[in-house]
Amino acid sequence: MNLPRAAMAPSRGVSVIVPMYNAVRFIAQAIASIRSQTVPVGEIIVVDDGSTDDGPEVVAAEPGVTLVRKPHSGIGDTVNAGVALAQGDLIAFLDADDRWLSDKTSLQIAALDRDPALAMVFGHGRRFHDTGAEEVAIDVRPAVSRCSGMFRREALATVGRFGTGEAHEFMAWMLAASEAGLRHDILPDIVFERRIHDANHGVAHKDDQRRSYFTTLKAALDRRRLGHAPRPQ
Repeated sequence: MNLPRAAMAPSRGVSVIVPMYNAVRFIAQAIASIRSQTVPVGEIIVVDDGSTDDGPEVVAAEPGVTLVRKPHSGIGDTVNAGVALAQGDLIAFLDADDRWLSDKTSLQIAALDRDPALAMVFGHGRRFHDTGAEEVAIDVRPAVSRCSGMFRREALATVGRFGTGEAHEFMAWMLAASEAGLRHDILPDIVFERRIHDANHGVAHKDDQRRSYFTTLKAALDRRRLGHAPRPQ
């Protein structure tokens, strides 16, 4: 199912949602990477998921950034809170410990403008290990992830909210988007940098991540086998 062509008209109103939890070391750099875009975004919304560090104070000092504070409830609920507040016709995300490259918005807006039936567009990601003393390059790979993507508001509305009960909430959302027939593209350009550090959830909770991955995948396969349409979370 493609979204109606009229609903997929070109737009340059971009809202950026930054979920944050105890990321005081990185959040200023993440915001700076958003501000450095060659095509400026319309709004930056940082949703703090009950941080116990000084991250919210750092964000509060950033002019033109909307800070929303909520009790700790996980990444899915935090991202959903940001989507509910966003005003742009295009929605993008950046985790508080990652960075965008400066031409991310220009490349992705251009791709969406070229193909009005495209629901979302991704790019490549560059991973690096942050030791605290230095940054060590790891690899570059195609990245179908929240942070590498730009989404039409209608695509988010069609699939519904991100799940709040699994670590792989974006994987589950993308599987549902595929089942709904929404089209996406992956640009050959590097559009964001993924920071690997000791506090990463995936590093600290590897076993939970593996279990969540297979649980999410099995649920999607069961829906396809039974012919169930995806439903909003």
